[in-house]
Amino acid sequence: MADPERMADEVFERLVNCDDPNFTDFYAAVDAVVTLTYARHAAKESTLDRLTRGMKVSRPGPTDAMLLVLSNLRHKHRQLLQLRYWDALTPAEAAEALQLTAEAFAEREAKAEERFMAKATRRYPELAGRAVGPLVSAAKPGVHRRRVE
Repeated sequence: MADPERMADEVFERLVNCDDPNFTDFYAAVDAVVTLTYARHAAKESTLDRLTRGMKVSRPGPTDAMLLVLSNLRHKHRQLLQLRYWDALTPAEAAEALQLTAEAFAEREAKAEERFMAKATRRYPELAGRAVGPLVSAAKPGVHRRRVE
């Protein structure tokens, strides 16, 4: 399985070569490193085989449902919500990563949250009135979280 620390080192090595790196450069480097890592590991045992070896299969839970709702959004809305709630970027940081003005970002964020909740409440009416952030954050796979100090 890929080593996240090694991947992080590769990302930052790419950023050292940039004159004035920003969030756009960072996410481009992350995409490149993930693609290279996938190519390195693709010929080996499949990730699905490694993950499911000796594992009990359980029924889908609420987290799986939120992932499904998130995956059914348009790419630009899903990406925005993932930057905000999975990567814990501030609105200014996410706007920079998406190369949007603050106004355009606020407009897209409102639309993304509205569409997410429309899809989520269609399937789970009891979610009406809940905040989008905690629902999206709870659906994040993995254990790595951003620590802002």
